[in-house]
Amino acid sequence: MAQNFPIINLFSIISTFSIFSIFSIYWKSNIIPACYSTKNMLILETNKPNPRERTMTPSPSPQVDPSDPTGAETPADLADKAPLSGKAKLQDVARAAGVSVGTASKALNRKTGVSKRNRTAVLKAAIQLGYAVEEEAYSPKALSNVTLLSYGRMLGNDAFYGDIVDGIVEEASREGLSVEICILDESQPDQSFQSLSTFPKSAIIMGADVPGVVQMLGSKNVATVLVNGIDPQMQVSSVSPDYYYGGWLATKHLLDLGHRDIVHITHAYRESITQRESGFRDALETVDITFDFDQHILDLGSPDMISVAASSIIRDFIKARKTPPTAFFCMSDVVALGAVQAIKECGLSVPDDISVVGFDGLAVGAHSIPPIASINIDRKQVGVAAVKTLLERGAFPTSPAKRIGIGVELVDRRSCAAPRNN
Repeated sequence: MAQNFPIINLFSIISTFSIFSIFSIYWKSNIIPACYSTKNMLILETNKPNPRERTMTPSPSPQVDPSDPTGAETPADLADKAPLSGKAKLQDVARAAGVSVGTASKALNRKTGVSKRNRTAVLKAAIQLGYAVEEEAYSPKALSNVTLLSYGRMLGNDAFYGDIVDGIVEEASREGLSVEICILDESQPDQSFQSLSTFPKSAIIMGADVPGVVQMLGSKNVATVLVNGIDPQMQVSSVSPDYYYGGWLATKHLLDLGHRDIVHITHAYRESITQRESGFRDALETVDITFDFDQHILDLGSPDMISVAASSIIRDFIKARKTPPTAFFCMSDVVALGAVQAIKECGLSVPDDISVVGFDGLAVGAHSIPPIASINIDRKQVGVAAVKTLLERGAFPTSPAKRIGIGVELVDRRSCAAPRNN
Protein backbone atom coordinates (compact mmCIF):
# COMPACT_ATOMS: atom_id res chain seq x y z
CA MET A 1 0.00 0.00 0.00
CA ALA A 2 2.88 2.41 0.78
CA GLN A 3 3.93 2.39 -2.84
CA ASN A 4 0.53 3.64 -3.95
CA PHE A 5 0.76 7.03 -2.23
CA PRO A 6 3.35 8.62 -4.54
CA ILE A 7 1.16 7.76 -7.51
CA ILE A 8 -1.97 9.28 -6.02
CA ASN A 9 -0.16 12.36 -4.73
CA LEU A 10 1.51 13.03 -8.08
CA PHE A 11 -1.77 12.81 -9.91
CA SER A 12 -3.53 14.91 -7.30
CA ILE A 13 -1.09 17.72 -7.91
CA ILE A 14 -1.84 17.58 -11.64
CA SER A 15 -5.61 17.21 -11.20
CA THR A 16 -5.84 20.33 -9.02
CA PHE A 17 -4.83 22.56 -11.91
CA SER A 18 -7.57 25.08 -12.59
CA ILE A 19 -8.30 26.81 -15.83
CA PHE A 20 -5.91 29.57 -14.86
CA SER A 21 -2.97 27.14 -14.98
CA ILE A 22 -3.05 27.66 -18.73
CA PHE A 23 -1.39 31.04 -18.25
CA SER A 24 1.77 29.57 -16.75
CA ILE A 25 2.45 27.84 -20.04
CA TYR A 26 2.14 31.04 -21.98
CA TRP A 27 4.29 33.12 -19.63
CA LYS A 28 7.10 30.53 -19.78
CA SER A 29 7.07 30.42 -23.55
CA ASN A 30 6.96 34.23 -23.84
CA ILE A 31 4.27 33.79 -26.47
CA ILE A 32 1.70 35.78 -24.53
CA PRO A 33 3.07 39.04 -23.13
CA ALA A 34 -0.34 40.16 -21.90
CA CYS A 35 -3.71 38.64 -21.11
CA TYR A 36 -6.84 39.83 -19.44
CA SER A 37 -10.28 38.43 -18.71
CA THR A 38 -13.93 39.36 -18.71
CA LYS A 39 -16.92 37.23 -17.89
CA ASN A 40 -16.47 33.80 -19.48
CA MET A 41 -13.76 35.18 -21.73
CA LEU A 42 -10.00 35.36 -21.83
CA ILE A 43 -8.11 37.44 -24.38
CA LEU A 44 -4.69 36.19 -25.37
CA GLU A 45 -2.55 38.74 -27.20
CA THR A 46 0.12 37.03 -29.30
CA ASN A 47 3.38 38.48 -30.55
CA LYS A 48 1.91 38.73 -34.00
CA PRO A 49 3.19 40.57 -37.02
CA ASN A 50 1.03 43.05 -38.87
CA PRO A 51 -2.06 41.41 -40.39
CA ARG A 52 -1.39 39.87 -43.76
CA GLU A 53 -2.18 42.03 -46.75
CA ARG A 54 -5.25 41.17 -48.74
CA THR A 55 -3.35 41.49 -52.01
CA MET A 56 -0.31 39.57 -53.14
CA THR A 57 2.58 41.19 -54.97
CA PRO A 58 3.90 38.80 -57.60
CA SER A 59 7.40 37.50 -56.98
CA PRO A 60 9.93 37.70 -59.81
CA SER A 61 9.33 34.94 -62.34
CA PRO A 62 11.75 32.02 -62.20
CA GLN A 63 14.58 32.15 -64.72
CA VAL A 64 15.94 29.34 -66.87
CA ASP A 65 18.61 27.35 -65.09
CA PRO A 66 21.76 27.63 -67.28
CA SER A 67 22.70 24.10 -66.28
CA ASP A 68 19.38 22.76 -67.57
CA PRO A 69 20.21 20.92 -70.83
CA THR A 70 16.60 21.00 -71.98
CA GLY A 71 16.49 24.79 -72.21
CA ALA A 72 12.81 24.63 -71.23
CA GLU A 73 10.86 27.87 -71.34
CA THR A 74 9.91 29.45 -68.03
CA PRO A 75 6.46 30.92 -67.32
CA ALA A 76 8.01 34.35 -67.92
CA ASP A 77 9.17 33.27 -71.39
CA LEU A 78 5.73 31.95 -72.19
CA ALA A 79 4.09 35.10 -70.86
CA ASP A 80 6.10 37.17 -73.34
CA LYS A 81 4.54 35.15 -76.17
CA ALA A 82 1.00 35.38 -74.82
CA PRO A 83 -1.62 37.95 -75.88
CA LEU A 84 -1.39 41.47 -74.45
CA SER A 85 -3.25 42.60 -71.32
CA GLY A 86 -7.00 42.35 -71.66
CA LYS A 87 -6.91 39.74 -74.42
CA ALA A 88 -5.66 36.73 -72.46
CA LYS A 89 -7.80 33.64 -72.19
CA LEU A 90 -7.75 30.83 -69.65
CA GLN A 91 -5.85 28.67 -72.16
CA ASP A 92 -3.13 31.33 -72.35
CA VAL A 93 -2.80 31.41 -68.57
CA ALA A 94 -2.58 27.62 -68.41
CA ARG A 95 0.08 27.54 -71.17
CA ALA A 96 2.14 30.28 -69.52
CA ALA A 97 1.98 28.49 -66.15
CA GLY A 98 2.80 25.13 -67.69
CA VAL A 99 -0.35 23.43 -66.38
CA SER A 100 -3.57 22.06 -67.81
CA VAL A 101 -6.59 24.26 -68.37
CA GLY A 102 -8.42 22.34 -65.64
CA THR A 103 -5.66 23.02 -63.12
CA ALA A 104 -5.60 26.70 -64.04
CA SER A 105 -9.36 26.91 -63.59
CA LYS A 106 -9.16 25.26 -60.16
CA ALA A 107 -6.38 27.60 -59.04
CA LEU A 108 -8.23 30.73 -60.12
CA ASN A 109 -11.46 29.57 -58.51
CA ARG A 110 -9.84 28.62 -55.18
CA LYS A 111 -10.61 24.93 -55.55
CA THR A 112 -8.70 22.19 -53.78
CA GLY A 113 -6.55 19.64 -55.57
CA VAL A 114 -3.92 22.11 -56.78
CA SER A 115 -0.39 22.13 -55.38
CA LYS A 116 0.97 25.34 -53.89
CA ARG A 117 3.60 25.49 -56.64
CA ASN A 118 1.05 25.21 -59.46
CA ARG A 119 -1.37 27.61 -57.82
CA THR A 120 1.38 30.22 -57.49
CA ALA A 121 2.46 29.69 -61.10
CA VAL A 122 -1.10 30.14 -62.37
CA LEU A 123 -1.68 33.30 -60.34
CA LYS A 124 1.62 34.81 -61.49
CA ALA A 125 0.84 34.02 -65.10
CA ALA A 126 -2.66 35.48 -64.80
CA ILE A 127 -1.33 38.71 -63.31
CA GLN A 128 1.42 39.03 -65.92
CA LEU A 129 -0.98 38.45 -68.80
CA GLY A 130 -3.60 40.82 -67.45
CA TYR A 131 -6.14 38.02 -67.15
CA ALA A 132 -9.16 39.15 -65.11
CA VAL A 133 -8.66 37.68 -61.63
CA GLU A 134 -10.86 38.40 -58.64
CA GLU A 135 -8.92 39.53 -55.61
CA GLU A 136 -10.10 36.50 -53.58
CA ALA A 137 -8.43 34.16 -56.05
CA TYR A 138 -4.95 35.30 -55.07
CA SER A 139 -5.73 36.68 -51.62
CA PRO A 140 -7.40 33.96 -49.54
CA LYS A 141 -9.74 35.09 -46.80
CA ALA A 142 -7.41 36.69 -44.24
CA LEU A 143 -8.06 35.55 -40.68
CA SER A 144 -6.83 37.97 -38.04
CA ASN A 145 -8.02 36.14 -34.95
CA VAL A 146 -9.44 32.82 -33.83
CA THR A 147 -11.81 32.08 -30.95
CA LEU A 148 -10.98 28.93 -28.97
CA LEU A 149 -14.18 27.45 -27.55
CA SER A 150 -14.11 24.82 -24.81
CA TYR A 151 -15.50 23.81 -21.44
CA GLY A 152 -13.75 25.10 -18.35
CA ARG A 153 -12.97 21.57 -17.17
CA MET A 154 -11.22 20.84 -20.47
CA LEU A 155 -9.10 23.96 -20.25
CA GLY A 156 -8.36 23.08 -16.64
CA ASN A 157 -7.14 19.62 -17.66
CA ASP A 158 -3.64 20.92 -18.22
CA ALA A 159 -2.07 17.44 -18.26
CA PHE A 160 -3.82 16.63 -21.57
CA TYR A 161 -5.07 19.85 -23.16
CA GLY A 162 -2.20 22.12 -22.12
CA ASP A 163 0.02 20.90 -24.95
CA ILE A 164 -2.81 21.23 -27.45
CA VAL A 165 -3.45 24.83 -26.42
CA ASP A 166 0.30 25.46 -26.65
CA GLY A 167 0.30 24.18 -30.23
CA ILE A 168 -2.72 26.31 -31.15
CA VAL A 169 -1.30 29.52 -29.69
CA GLU A 170 2.22 29.05 -31.06
CA GLU A 171 1.02 28.24 -34.59
CA ALA A 172 -1.50 31.10 -34.47
CA SER A 173 1.31 33.46 -33.50
CA ARG A 174 3.43 32.27 -36.42
CA GLU A 175 0.49 32.93 -38.74
CA GLY A 176 -0.22 36.38 -37.29
CA LEU A 177 -3.44 35.41 -35.50
CA SER A 178 -4.55 36.45 -32.03
CA VAL A 179 -6.33 33.89 -29.88
CA GLU A 180 -9.46 34.58 -27.86
CA ILE A 181 -10.67 31.93 -25.41
CA CYS A 182 -14.40 31.59 -24.76
CA ILE A 183 -15.47 29.23 -21.98
CA LEU A 184 -18.62 27.36 -22.95
CA ASP A 185 -21.42 27.00 -20.44
CA GLU A 186 -22.05 23.25 -20.38
CA SER A 187 -25.73 23.72 -19.55
CA GLN A 188 -26.26 26.33 -22.29
CA PRO A 189 -23.31 26.27 -24.72
CA ASP A 190 -25.27 28.13 -27.40
CA GLN A 191 -25.58 31.17 -25.10
CA SER A 192 -21.85 31.44 -24.40
CA PHE A 193 -21.21 33.94 -27.21
CA GLN A 194 -23.00 36.67 -25.29
CA SER A 195 -19.79 37.32 -23.37
CA LEU A 196 -17.87 38.14 -26.56
CA SER A 197 -17.58 41.70 -27.83
CA THR A 198 -18.00 40.47 -31.41
CA PHE A 199 -19.16 37.21 -32.94
CA PRO A 200 -16.24 34.88 -33.83
CA LYS A 201 -14.72 35.30 -37.29
CA SER A 202 -13.16 31.84 -37.02
CA ALA A 203 -13.34 29.20 -34.30
CA ILE A 204 -11.64 26.13 -32.91
CA ILE A 205 -13.89 23.98 -30.70
CA MET A 206 -11.75 21.89 -28.35
CA GLY A 207 -12.89 18.75 -26.55
CA ALA A 208 -16.59 19.62 -26.61
CA ASP A 209 -19.47 17.92 -28.44
CA VAL A 210 -21.71 20.90 -29.17
CA PRO A 211 -23.75 20.33 -32.37
CA GLY A 212 -25.84 23.44 -31.67
CA VAL A 213 -22.75 25.64 -31.58
CA VAL A 214 -21.40 24.00 -34.75
CA GLN A 215 -24.70 24.67 -36.51
CA MET A 216 -24.77 28.28 -35.32
CA LEU A 217 -21.25 28.95 -36.54
CA GLY A 218 -22.00 27.24 -39.84
CA SER A 219 -25.11 29.37 -40.40
CA LYS A 220 -22.92 32.48 -40.15
CA ASN A 221 -20.20 31.03 -42.44
CA VAL A 222 -17.61 31.04 -39.67
CA ALA A 223 -14.54 28.94 -40.51
CA THR A 224 -14.58 26.25 -37.81
CA VAL A 225 -12.44 23.27 -36.83
CA LEU A 226 -13.09 20.70 -34.11
CA VAL A 227 -10.19 19.48 -31.97
CA ASN A 228 -10.52 16.13 -30.23
CA GLY A 229 -14.06 15.80 -31.47
CA ILE A 230 -16.04 14.75 -34.52
CA ASP A 231 -18.98 16.30 -36.34
CA PRO A 232 -21.15 13.38 -37.58
CA GLN A 233 -22.84 15.75 -40.05
CA MET A 234 -19.44 16.63 -41.57
CA GLN A 235 -20.27 20.34 -41.61
CA VAL A 236 -16.83 21.25 -40.28
CA SER A 237 -13.37 19.74 -40.36
CA SER A 238 -11.86 18.02 -37.33
CA VAL A 239 -8.40 17.17 -36.01
CA SER A 240 -7.93 14.38 -33.48
CA PRO A 241 -5.41 11.76 -32.47
CA ASP A 242 -6.09 8.50 -34.29
CA TYR A 243 -8.02 6.88 -31.47
CA TYR A 244 -9.15 3.86 -33.46
CA TYR A 245 -5.65 2.70 -34.35
CA GLY A 246 -4.44 3.68 -30.90
CA GLY A 247 -6.93 1.22 -29.43
CA TRP A 248 -5.97 -1.38 -32.01
CA LEU A 249 -2.25 -0.87 -31.36
CA ALA A 250 -2.54 -1.17 -27.57
CA THR A 251 -4.59 -4.37 -27.82
CA LYS A 252 -2.35 -5.88 -30.49
CA HIS A 253 0.64 -5.32 -28.21
CA LEU A 254 -1.01 -7.35 -25.45
CA LEU A 255 -2.07 -10.04 -27.91
CA ASP A 256 1.48 -10.30 -29.25
CA LEU A 257 2.69 -10.89 -25.69
CA GLY A 258 0.34 -13.88 -25.52
CA HIS A 259 -2.61 -12.39 -23.63
CA ARG A 260 -6.06 -13.69 -24.54
CA ASP A 261 -8.08 -12.63 -21.47
CA ILE A 262 -7.97 -8.86 -21.95
CA VAL A 263 -10.48 -6.39 -20.48
CA HIS A 264 -10.95 -2.87 -21.80
CA ILE A 265 -11.72 -0.38 -19.00
CA THR A 266 -13.74 2.50 -20.45
CA HIS A 267 -16.86 4.64 -20.44
CA ALA A 268 -17.79 5.44 -24.02
CA TYR A 269 -19.65 8.72 -23.57
CA ARG A 270 -17.87 10.46 -26.48
CA GLU A 271 -17.06 9.38 -30.03
CA SER A 272 -13.33 9.67 -29.41
CA ILE A 273 -13.65 7.08 -26.63
CA THR A 274 -15.92 4.83 -28.70
CA GLN A 275 -13.22 4.72 -31.38
CA ARG A 276 -10.73 3.25 -28.89
CA GLU A 277 -13.22 0.52 -28.11
CA SER A 278 -13.72 -0.16 -31.83
CA GLY A 279 -9.97 -0.56 -32.27
CA PHE A 280 -9.90 -2.93 -29.28
CA ARG A 281 -12.68 -5.09 -30.73
CA ASP A 282 -11.12 -5.30 -34.18
CA ALA A 283 -7.73 -6.23 -32.73
CA LEU A 284 -9.33 -9.16 -30.89
CA GLU A 285 -10.68 -10.42 -34.20
CA THR A 286 -7.15 -10.67 -35.61
CA VAL A 287 -6.61 -13.69 -33.34
CA ASP A 288 -10.16 -15.04 -33.80
CA ILE A 289 -11.46 -13.87 -30.42
CA THR A 290 -15.18 -13.12 -30.60
CA PHE A 291 -15.95 -9.89 -28.79
CA ASP A 292 -18.33 -10.21 -25.85
CA PHE A 293 -19.27 -7.03 -24.03
CA ASP A 294 -19.78 -8.69 -20.64
CA GLN A 295 -16.47 -10.49 -20.87
CA HIS A 296 -14.28 -7.84 -22.47
CA ILE A 297 -15.61 -4.48 -21.22
CA LEU A 298 -15.53 -2.93 -17.75
CA ASP A 299 -17.76 0.16 -18.00
CA LEU A 300 -16.92 2.77 -15.37
CA GLY A 301 -20.48 4.08 -15.60
CA SER A 302 -19.81 7.82 -15.48
CA PRO A 303 -17.40 10.42 -16.87
CA ASP A 304 -16.65 11.35 -13.25
CA MET A 305 -14.99 7.95 -12.79
CA ILE A 306 -12.48 8.52 -15.58
CA SER A 307 -9.81 9.22 -12.98
CA VAL A 308 -7.70 7.47 -10.35
CA ALA A 309 -11.00 7.05 -8.47
CA ALA A 310 -11.75 4.21 -10.90
CA SER A 311 -9.54 2.05 -8.67
CA SER A 312 -12.50 1.10 -6.42
CA ILE A 313 -14.55 -0.17 -9.38
CA ILE A 314 -11.59 -2.07 -10.78
CA ARG A 315 -10.78 -3.60 -7.39
CA ASP A 316 -14.36 -4.87 -7.00
CA PHE A 317 -14.26 -6.22 -10.56
CA ILE A 318 -11.08 -8.21 -9.91
CA LYS A 319 -12.41 -9.67 -6.65
CA ALA A 320 -15.72 -10.64 -8.26
CA ARG A 321 -14.03 -12.69 -10.97
CA LYS A 322 -13.14 -16.30 -10.27
CA THR A 323 -9.95 -15.76 -12.27
CA PRO A 324 -8.71 -12.22 -12.89
CA PRO A 325 -7.94 -11.17 -16.45
CA THR A 326 -4.30 -11.28 -17.52
CA ALA A 327 -4.35 -7.74 -18.95
CA PHE A 328 -6.18 -4.40 -18.81
CA PHE A 329 -6.31 -1.93 -21.67
CA CYS A 330 -7.36 1.36 -20.06
CA MET A 331 -9.02 4.22 -21.90
CA SER A 332 -6.60 6.74 -20.35
CA ASP A 333 -3.42 6.94 -18.32
CA VAL A 334 -5.22 8.20 -15.21
CA VAL A 335 -7.54 5.18 -15.33
CA ALA A 336 -4.45 3.00 -15.79
CA LEU A 337 -3.04 4.52 -12.57
CA GLY A 338 -6.25 3.50 -10.82
CA ALA A 339 -5.93 0.00 -12.28
CA VAL A 340 -2.38 -0.40 -10.96
CA GLN A 341 -3.54 0.72 -7.52
CA ALA A 342 -6.50 -1.72 -7.56
CA ILE A 343 -4.31 -4.63 -8.65
CA LYS A 344 -1.93 -4.01 -5.76
CA GLU A 345 -4.81 -3.72 -3.29
CA CYS A 346 -5.94 -7.17 -4.39
CA GLY A 347 -2.52 -8.57 -3.50
CA LEU A 348 -1.51 -9.01 -7.12
CA SER A 349 1.45 -7.68 -9.09
CA VAL A 350 1.91 -5.59 -12.22
CA PRO A 351 2.91 -7.01 -14.67
CA ASP A 352 3.48 -10.51 -13.20
CA ASP A 353 -0.22 -11.13 -12.59
CA ILE A 354 -1.93 -8.47 -14.72
CA SER A 355 -0.42 -6.30 -17.46
CA VAL A 356 -1.67 -2.74 -17.93
CA VAL A 357 -1.65 -0.40 -20.94
CA GLY A 358 -2.89 3.19 -20.77
CA PHE A 359 -3.69 5.85 -23.35
CA ASP A 360 -2.61 9.52 -23.85
CA GLY A 361 1.11 9.32 -23.05
CA LEU A 362 0.96 11.54 -19.96
CA ALA A 363 4.14 12.12 -17.97
CA VAL A 364 2.47 10.91 -14.78
CA GLY A 365 2.21 7.40 -16.22
CA ALA A 366 5.92 7.31 -16.99
CA HIS A 367 6.74 8.03 -13.33
CA SER A 368 4.37 5.55 -11.71
CA ILE A 369 5.53 2.28 -10.11
CA PRO A 370 5.90 0.45 -12.38
CA PRO A 371 6.03 2.88 -15.35
CA ILE A 372 2.90 2.33 -17.43
CA ALA A 373 2.95 1.43 -21.13
CA SER A 374 0.81 3.89 -23.07
CA ILE A 375 -0.35 5.10 -26.46
CA ASN A 376 1.52 8.36 -26.89
CA ILE A 377 -0.07 11.38 -28.58
CA ASP A 378 1.82 14.34 -30.01
CA ARG A 379 -0.68 16.76 -28.51
CA LYS A 380 1.13 19.92 -29.56
CA GLN A 381 1.01 18.73 -33.18
CA VAL A 382 -2.76 18.31 -32.80
CA GLY A 383 -2.98 22.02 -31.98
CA VAL A 384 -0.67 23.01 -34.84
CA ALA A 385 -2.70 20.94 -37.32
CA ALA A 386 -5.91 22.55 -36.07
CA VAL A 387 -4.67 26.06 -36.93
CA LYS A 388 -3.37 24.93 -40.34
CA THR A 389 -6.72 23.29 -41.08
CA LEU A 390 -8.56 26.43 -39.97
CA LEU A 391 -6.49 28.58 -42.33
CA GLU A 392 -7.29 26.21 -45.17
CA ARG A 393 -11.01 26.42 -44.34
CA GLY A 394 -10.74 30.21 -44.38
CA ALA A 395 -9.03 30.17 -47.77
CA PHE A 396 -11.30 27.51 -49.31
CA PRO A 397 -14.65 27.72 -47.51
CA THR A 398 -16.50 25.61 -50.09
CA SER A 399 -14.08 22.68 -49.95
CA PRO A 400 -15.31 19.42 -48.34
CA ALA A 401 -14.83 19.00 -44.61
CA LYS A 402 -11.87 16.85 -43.56
CA ARG A 403 -11.23 14.46 -40.71
CA ILE A 404 -7.55 14.55 -39.87
CA GLY A 405 -6.10 11.83 -37.64
CA ILE A 406 -2.74 12.54 -36.00
CA GLY A 407 -0.66 9.39 -35.74
CA VAL A 408 -0.04 7.77 -32.35
CA GLU A 409 2.60 5.37 -31.09
CA LEU A 410 2.97 2.70 -28.43
CA VAL A 411 5.47 3.44 -25.67
CA ASP A 412 6.26 0.10 -24.02
CA ARG A 413 7.18 0.20 -20.35
CA ARG A 414 7.47 -2.21 -17.43
CA SER A 415 3.72 -2.57 -16.87
CA CYS A 416 3.48 -5.21 -19.59
CA ALA A 417 4.80 -8.78 -19.75
CA ALA A 418 3.78 -12.14 -21.13
CA PRO A 419 1.09 -13.92 -19.07
CA ARG A 420 2.38 -16.43 -16.55
CA ASN A 421 0.71 -19.40 -18.22
CA ASN A 422 2.78 -18.85 -21.41
